[in-house]
Amino acid sequence: MPRKPRRTSQDLLIGRRLRDRRKFLKQSLQELSAQVGVSYQQIQKYESGQDRIPASILFLLSKALDTSPNYFFTRTLEDEIRELFPDITKEALAEAMAFLYWFQRIEDDTLQDHMRKMIMHMSGDPAPK
Repeated sequence: MPRKPRRTSQDLLIGRRLRDRRKFLKQSLQELSAQVGVSYQQIQKYESGQDRIPASILFLLSKALDTSPNYFFTRTLEDEIRELFPDITKEALAEAMAFLYWFQRIEDDTLQDHMRKMIMHMSGDPAPK
């Protein structure tokens, strides 16, 4: 019997995007599984990246979640942050996103530069090259 392929970062990304979209729409595993025609345990395996999602099921998932199949392959800023800081909590991530929102609203470039330098100094990290 052939071995199951190992999980890849793409499998994990697709699973995380699936879970995020399902939760955003406030659908339970049971509701989504009924719409797609697979068990809720199988949806859990897809979400964890344990099992790869066949193209036909991915198409059904995208319809059930009212999104494009491309949605599952698109990395978000949150994905990038979680890759850089795997132990970040949801609370810290929310605070960081709020900080970015406020920071980008500062229209004065000089003030933004001063803020960057102040934060780098406070963190003890040297300026990036």
